[in-house]
Amino acid sequence: MDFKALLSGVIDMHVHTAPDLVKRTYTDLQLADAAVSVGARAIVIKGHHCGTMARAALCSEYVRKVYKESAFAMYGGLVLNREAGGLNPQAVETALELGAKVIWMPTVDAANEYRLRGKSGGISVYDENGSLLPALRSIFALIRDHRAVLATGHLGAEEIFCVTRAARDIGVEKIVITHPEYWIVNLTLEQQEDLVHDYDVILERCYRQPLSDGRWVSNAARNLEAMRALGFENTILSTDCGNPANPPWEQAIGEYLQFMIDHGVSEQALRQMTQTLPAHLLDLLI
Repeated sequence: MDFKALLSGVIDMHVHTAPDLVKRTYTDLQLADAAVSVGARAIVIKGHHCGTMARAALCSEYVRKVYKESAFAMYGGLVLNREAGGLNPQAVETALELGAKVIWMPTVDAANEYRLRGKSGGISVYDENGSLLPALRSIFALIRDHRAVLATGHLGAEEIFCVTRAARDIGVEKIVITHPEYWIVNLTLEQQEDLVHDYDVILERCYRQPLSDGRWVSNAARNLEAMRALGFENTILSTDCGNPANPPWEQAIGEYLQFMIDHGVSEQALRQMTQTLPAHLLDLLI
């Protein structure tokens, strides 16, 4: 199976674009052009420091006007970092009303990331007594009511289990564990298995990641090993592209799919991980 055929209809739930506070490979519109050129169905753009839902809506309008035959759509969301006011229900409600499809827990401002980078502070999901912050329950209810995706960002393992349990109790349907292989998150296979078994979460496995020394490496082999151990059914494949140290998006997603094809992953499994399951998360018809 040629990966080019699989690119037709592909959905990537995690791409970084400009404008941003750091250099990115593509602007929103350049990414839209690239996505249309390979026949992609949808991309979710992510910004650590600002919401992306309004930008995504403009990109979709651009595609409709410039590429009248294309079904491609761009979507956005909000990361609950400092610029959003942290765990801020008002910011979440506004983002969802503006069309956000994904609400990420804190990423670069997460207390877990601060600790691993040798800094103090950061945004925690716990109060001074070690209980889940009440604001999170309001956030989960909003995500539930808008049928949006709750993504776990850069939380640590204990926080991920606590957040997932509470979100499920409130009725959040769509929960994505953000790149469990990333060294900041670093969930063991046993922890990933428990999350899937107990809470039916989706594991987002990203193509490349930066190490603590700043070097970027491919996760493809490690992710394939994890999928073979835990199964493909609760997995989506994303690129986490956008840093200029990585290939441009269309090259990265192509390389990722080609690696999987070369190592025996079936066309059916790849379509499940890059089309069927992401479409469900975005409420898309494919």
